Amino acid sequence: VLSLFCAVLTENKVLFHSASFQRLSDACRALESLMFPLKYSYPYIPILPAQLLEVLSSPTPFIIGVHSVFRNDIHELLDVIIADLDGGTIKIPECIHLSQLPEPLLHQTQMALSLVCFDINPIFYPPT
Repeated sequence: VLSLFCAVLTENKVLFHSASFQRLSDACRALESLMFPLKYSYPYIPILPAQLLEVLSSPTPFIIGVHSVFRNDIHELLDVIIADLDGGTIKIPECIHLSQLPEPLLHQTQMALSLVCFDINPIFYPPT
């Protein structure tokens, strides 16, 4: 999550792919929400239609979600950070160097995200 957060703050292209439209929409919205109080002013398309896949070649930064059916069409993108929401992996091309947050801010952000995860965990994994 922090890698994607740093990618957005440093104006990189971030692409999510998943077989679930809900997961795509939620992931894009979560990444945009992490930027608050900053406003993301580049293209933000939680679910990109198949007819617009050429948008992925644009020179501007973006946050875009694509259905996994188009996975083969997105692997040739050299300057796009690709997050596989179904597999839980992030592919960062060699040509992209992501700067991490400075140490005090990194630790505070990790702690805040841990608290959020702790709070929402019962929602997704109710006690049995």
